Amino acid sequence: MKEQDLIDLGFKRYNISAEESGDKPFFYFTYNITDELCLISSDNDEAERNEWYVELFDYANIEIRNLEDLKTLIDVIERNKV
Repeated sequence: MKEQDLIDLGFKRYNISAEESGDKPFFYFTYNITDELCLISSDNDEAERNEWYVELFDYANIEIRNLEDLKTLIDVIERNKV
């Protein structure tokens, strides 16, 4: 996935300053599906070594690296929210 793919899907970018991180500045993206369920991307430093991927926040054992899979996941969840 590319950075623009996340933007096109409606992910919001968060910039973290060097002061906040204690090291160097970086950014990542999130997509809030509900108050309890959030998708979070790898950060730009990680993405430079590979490509962007998305995890379920607080569930680091799932990495979505395929854009079509991510679109499907978002679509299914959004259509079934109560």
